[in-house]
Amino acid sequence: MTQANVGQKVKFTRHGFDITGEVTKILERSVIVSISEEDALLLDYGTNFTVVSHENYKVVEKA
Repeated sequence: MTQANVGQKVKFTRHGFDITGEVTKILERSVIVSISEEDALLLDYGTNFTVVSHENYKVVEKA
C-alpha cells in the first residue's frame, strides 16, 4: 500500500459512494481529506473535510 502525501488526490468509498478528494494533512493512522461541497452534501456532512484510514484509500494522482 502506498501512503499518500499532502496535495495528492485519493479515492475512497463512503456509504456506498466513490469519493475523490485531496489530502490536506497526514496523521499516524489516517489522512484528512478535503472533498467537494457536492460530495459533502451527498454524504450529509457539515464540512468539506473527512478522515480516511490509510487502509481505506487509493492514491489516484501524484502531487
